[in-house]
Amino acid sequence: MAKDKEVNIGGINGLGEGLINTNAKDFKELESMIKELSADQNEEERIKNEFLSIRFQMESYLNSATDKIILAGEFIEKYLKVIKIKKKDFAKYINYEESNLSALLKGRRKINTDIALKLGKIFKMNPEIWLHLESKNELIGETKNKKEDYDKYSLQDLLKKTG
Repeated sequence: MAKDKEVNIGGINGLGEGLINTNAKDFKELESMIKELSADQNEEERIKNEFLSIRFQMESYLNSATDKIILAGEFIEKYLKVIKIKKKDFAKYINYEESNLSALLKGRRKINTDIALKLGKIFKMNPEIWLHLESKNELIGETKNKKEDYDKYSLQDLLKKTG
């Protein structure tokens, strides 16, 4: 799966459209001010802010109507990069085989409740978010594969056939 760099898949306004002119003088001044303020952050503040950014990306993905799958593993890798932890050390810490973690990161294994709870505690977030990511990805995959014509199902049709 090719990794496209998407910071905010929902766009600046959450609708997939950037309504801000990123070349405008005001935007450039704001960007400069943010960079200046972030340079003064200590390590703990930097990590906290980067974690928040990743969480917003996750929530934006969950709330979007996209048909592009973003693996939960991609978000895990972002978290690990922020805290500069090697995958093998992380696997050992969460009592997971390194090969299983690798499969999870690549989407060959799914996030289960055990892993969701561990990720929730480590990254200070609701573990349900991890499970929602898996569910969304399964739904997208099923819809793309169209193993069955789901459009044929409706309440009206059910009532006609059973009533």
